[in-house]
Amino acid sequence: MDLLQKKRNSKIQITDVAIEKVPYIEYQGLTEEQNKIMQQLAKDVLFISKENNDCNEVAITCDIEGEEPLNTYGISYGNEYSVDVLADTVSNYLIASQRGLAVVLLHNHPSSKTFSLDDIDFFIRYYTIKILVVISNQGKVHFMQRKEEYSFKKTNALFKECVEGLNHMSSQEEYYIASRKFLKNCVDVGIYYK
Repeated sequence: MDLLQKKRNSKIQITDVAIEKVPYIEYQGLTEEQNKIMQQLAKDVLFISKENNDCNEVAITCDIEGEEPLNTYGISYGNEYSVDVLADTVSNYLIASQRGLAVVLLHNHPSSKTFSLDDIDFFIRYYTIKILVVISNQGKVHFMQRKEEYSFKKTNALFKECVEGLNHMSSQEEYYIASRKFLKNCVDVGIYYK
């Protein structure tokens, strides 16, 4: 493993500069006010991770169309490699709710990588999640958002194709390559990725 590869796989400490540099993004279908809220929530994820979770994964789940998304959201704390979003009662309620919520899930990745296969699988399984955002500990934002032409059937088929041949003996790099393959092709199944 070369030095650059090692750096990408190791935990990066969150700095105040990284929190401040989280960009404003215009998410499709959200208002300017909601986009500002999304930026603040992304900063909150990093701040909470830095202050309360040793720069490990933290997830915030909120109903972006709710009355007070900045005051009413679920927080889940994880380790360096994962977070169980559904372990938090508020997050579980929002995601499992059958009413038409616009659930937004934001979480950080202590390494500089984008979506993991677990993230992608979670996004596919829970249709109530409108936008899934990953913020690197350096403040870089990646997101997946369902488009109008989203097809669960096609998405599921693409995911199965990408993970074919992977098993518990597969390396982290093989899992990462599979997730990159999915992200490269997800526009074809109705998912916008940036």
